[in-house]
Amino acid sequence: MKGKEVVKKETALSQLLTAKEVAKQLRITTRTIYRRLEQGVFPQPIRLGPQCVRWDEADIKAWIDRNRVSSAAA
Repeated sequence: MKGKEVVKKETALSQLLTAKEVAKQLRITTRTIYRRLEQGVFPQPIRLGPQCVRWDEADIKAWIDRNRVSSAAA
């Protein structure tokens, strides 16, 4: 049973993205991420330590879905 717990934890950790990984997926700069955080228009990161923040991949995908511009509006 302990082996299954390790796999679950690894899967959960693999879904936490660094600012660089988020920026790469969105094709923006890390500075843009932090600017949007300051504006209150970007998902809050998870703080894992004083110098360590990560974003939940599911939160980023949900944010993309909420902010997607429909082709009818374009």
